[in-house]
Amino acid sequence: MTEATRAARLRAAALAGVAGVALALLGGASHSVAALTLWLAQPAFALAVSWARGTRALPAQPRAVAQALPPLLAIWGVGLLALAALISWPLTALRDSGSLAAALALSVAVSAALLGLWRTWPLWGEVERDGGALAPRWHALATQELHAWRGLLAAALVLAMCTLAVALAWPGWLSSGLRWSLAIAASVLLPAAHLLLQRTAAPTRSDAPAPLQAADFFSEAAAEPRPLEPVAQHQLVPELFEAARSGRVDRALQLLDAGADPQAMPLPEWRDQRSLPALAAVLPDLRLLRELIVRRVDVNQPHRGMTPLLAATRDSWHGRPDAVMTLLANGADPRASDNDGNTPLHHAVRSSDPGVAALLRDAAAELDALNNDGLSPLAMACQVGNWRLAKFLLERGAHSEPEGGAPVLLAAAGTEEDDPAGVQLLLKHKARVDARDRQRRSALHEAALAGHGDIVEALLAAGANLEARDLLGRTPWLDAARQARSAVLERLVARKADVLAVDGDGRNAVMLACAADRVSPALIRRLLDLQVPADSTDAQGRRAVDVAAEAGRWAIVQLLDPAYPLPSAVSDTQGDSPGVAVPPDRPPLVLLREGLQFGQRDGLTALARLCGPEELGGLLHDAHLALNPEAVDWLLRHGADAEVRDACGDVPMFALLSRGVEAVPALQVLLRHGVSPAGAGGLTRLLSACVQHDAASRGLEQFALEVLERGADPFASSAVGDPPLSLAVRLGWLRLQHWLLEHGVDREARDSHGMTALHLATALGREASLKLMVRHGASPEARAADGQTPLGVALSIGRRDLADWLDWRIWPLPRRSLREADVPAAAMAGDTDAVRRLIDLGLPADATDAQGCTALLRAAGGGHLGVVTHLLGRGADPQRASTSGATPLSAAVSMRQTEIVAALLQAGAQIEHRLPGGVTVLMLACALGLPDIVARLLTAAADVHANDDQGLAPLHCAALYGFTARDKTRLLALLDTLLLAGADPQSLAGGRVSPLLLLLGARAEPGTACDEQVVLAGVERLLDEDVALEVADQRGFGPLHLAALHGLPLLVQRLLRAGADADHRDALNRTPREIAIMRGFIDVAGQFEPALPGVSSMARFLREVR
Repeated sequence: MTEATRAARLRAAALAGVAGVALALLGGASHSVAALTLWLAQPAFALAVSWARGTRALPAQPRAVAQALPPLLAIWGVGLLALAALISWPLTALRDSGSLAAALALSVAVSAALLGLWRTWPLWGEVERDGGALAPRWHALATQELHAWRGLLAAALVLAMCTLAVALAWPGWLSSGLRWSLAIAASVLLPAAHLLLQRTAAPTRSDAPAPLQAADFFSEAAAEPRPLEPVAQHQLVPELFEAARSGRVDRALQLLDAGADPQAMPLPEWRDQRSLPALAAVLPDLRLLRELIVRRVDVNQPHRGMTPLLAATRDSWHGRPDAVMTLLANGADPRASDNDGNTPLHHAVRSSDPGVAALLRDAAAELDALNNDGLSPLAMACQVGNWRLAKFLLERGAHSEPEGGAPVLLAAAGTEEDDPAGVQLLLKHKARVDARDRQRRSALHEAALAGHGDIVEALLAAGANLEARDLLGRTPWLDAARQARSAVLERLVARKADVLAVDGDGRNAVMLACAADRVSPALIRRLLDLQVPADSTDAQGRRAVDVAAEAGRWAIVQLLDPAYPLPSAVSDTQGDSPGVAVPPDRPPLVLLREGLQFGQRDGLTALARLCGPEELGGLLHDAHLALNPEAVDWLLRHGADAEVRDACGDVPMFALLSRGVEAVPALQVLLRHGVSPAGAGGLTRLLSACVQHDAASRGLEQFALEVLERGADPFASSAVGDPPLSLAVRLGWLRLQHWLLEHGVDREARDSHGMTALHLATALGREASLKLMVRHGASPEARAADGQTPLGVALSIGRRDLADWLDWRIWPLPRRSLREADVPAAAMAGDTDAVRRLIDLGLPADATDAQGCTALLRAAGGGHLGVVTHLLGRGADPQRASTSGATPLSAAVSMRQTEIVAALLQAGAQIEHRLPGGVTVLMLACALGLPDIVARLLTAAADVHANDDQGLAPLHCAALYGFTARDKTRLLALLDTLLLAGADPQSLAGGRVSPLLLLLGARAEPGTACDEQVVLAGVERLLDEDVALEVADQRGFGPLHLAALHGLPLLVQRLLRAGADADHRDALNRTPREIAIMRGFIDVAGQFEPALPGVSSMARFLREVR
């Protein structure tokens, strides 16, 4: 919509709205006027709202407005008249009598009006919103959703607007003042009601009811497909696969026409991994398959080892010749194989219809193709007992002994049914009766093992070798005994089989029968009657009775060896039931479980020898034994495997850890036997169970630490996502928390509620845990899932004491474990609260940083008096020096911190402590020109006569400062303080320099800038002390030499007046005048002799500021 169109709409809407408001206000004049004006106001408001919202086309000319008014006038006129007619009698009766009957009648009338409007609510909204004729919209009500609850809201709005109009138009009902008030309210409320009415969502359309017809079962197939609803481009392929899986061919074709990719493959995360052609190949309707072929889909492209032809032959028991024919006609390869090596013919032989196999054979499918098990299609047909297909293949040349494959006769002999028809069919087609497979097994072996007596008879009648042995040395007799096939054994005995035969492991028929899944004592008795020895041993030295005992077949044990000691549980049962001569068969493991459960240990050792380590380990998961420490100890001492997993995949250690406090005794037994708790999540299982059972005793904490020391995983979270640290905080186990933090667990790991351990410690009010977290670097700024920080949690629960540990505004926490160097760092930042917290967290007050500076030294040097005061109150050493030798006092002096100096002196700082070079704090203060600090130091009994390694005294240091000083008052105050304290102005330091010489620049380089007036004031002060002017330094420079060297004419004059020797020569025999001339100070040289007219000092000229 352009700006011009939008502006035109707004103008039209405004005009219509103004007209509606004016008409509504006119309703306050009289009831007759109100009836007309409020009827006309409804279309005006409807047009204004629809034009403003853009739902109705803007009329191009005034005639179009006249065309839009009749539907609106008609519907509102009908509505107003109908409501007036409904309520006229009840309302009149209510006004006249005020009876209950009249009130109820009025209520019924209003309810009827509301229900009528509800049944027609789409008509009102569409006419108001879109316009148009009433007749078609009235007929369309039959196909619309009329019972929607939003329709009741629309009906209520229409009823309210009609009621307002009827109230204003009702004669004699309202007074004049009330009428005008109601008219004003109508001018405001009616536009809002029309807006809500038009914003009500339009109803959905339903199909029109069709007349009842006779059932037509082909109507769905004959019906035209519904148009395809809009589908997003990325949803085309998933929708196409879903349509193919559900057999909706019409929709699949529509999706292909809409642009779905026919070459697409299923996504890896889909459960059904069949390709699109494979899905189409198994559908009864082949239109999708043909469409894919038309779209050049490769019918031989395998996906996950499956081609469309393999799918068509595999997924139908009755065969799908039409699909197979379509695929073969379009180039499908009948030699393709799946992941198991099966070709389409392998699958086709399972079908009851030979038509598919015939099609494949006509397409040159290999008759003797072998799968991964070495089976040909003929062998597969015999294996499933499909003799019809077997005959079909044999007649077309299939071999009974394919090269490199298993003989087909073995598959026919080992089939599920005892049907000799297949064997006879193969023998009829010249199959060798004694053919062997790779394991040297014959058809007679397979038939005997499967218990097929009729097939055994057929094979023996054909001349099968009765004593043939496979690679394991077993004969058909031994195979029949291995599965306890009594009928086959009798048939073989009748054929004079060798009943004393043993296999390669030395096991005879009795021993093999005892190990069978199901064997009866009668069979064992029959074998014993056949003189099969029961006391022979196999290669491992076991007898048949041992095998029977391991299987818990005590009746057979008693039959084989009556002297064999039976378990007490078995013998007791037999004794309790005198009428029962045969003991019940109960496995040793069951008897062992019962003995351990009831504490009857007699004879259990013998039972344990009959069980393997894995079987004994399985008892560690038993519900009645797992929590019994004595039973667990007994099982472990008798060889139970502690790594056996239960149905959930847990080893006994982990299963017990999940049970918490009740399993601790058993867990301690496991640990004593060296069972490792290593593995992901072991510790969290224990902690989660303790949290669940509210068990937080110190003994359990000690056990958790022991588990960690034995190798438990401290990092993995629980099944619900709670890390070990969070669980330890919930339990309040400080030692465990400290162990975890020391070993590097994630301090910021979130639990299942999105909270860190610091959040939990704060929320639970565990101050000790909170301090521990902060000490190890937990961030107070971390946010939980709801956006709260630990500080916010502390404030929300009113714990100001906890909030103090989380508020690090000036010196922020370093996001790592706190170190001793953090105390000096916080002190350097001047954060007294941070220093206090760090010391309270256990860091020493005298901790040093990389430069060896203590927190007190850093605070003193930084001028942080509050930190210094706090540190001194916490016992910080005021004399602790850094690596460079600086002390807190020297740092405070260096940074001119007078108050800190006073605090340190009061705390007992050694005032005569020597800095590197033998310098004292007083010398340092003098060298810096700090008279107030010098005065404090002297008041504190600083030695004014002390000398450093160069022999300099405090007055010498003050003189050094004086040469470069710019503040005459400070220099004089400094000199006065020292001289009044007894400093010797005549003392000579190393190199024979006096304070006077140093003040005149004896240690300064020539040309060093100085303030001559300030130096002159200092010299005057020293001259007042009658200092000697005959002194000279190691160069022989006296006072005049130095004044001439630095170009100081005023000082030269003052020294000459004071009596300095102008002819004094230095070590190079130069006078002061010669020094001045050498330096170019002509005016200074002129001070020693009368000045020449017009000559001035070039050096001074250049130095002057102009």
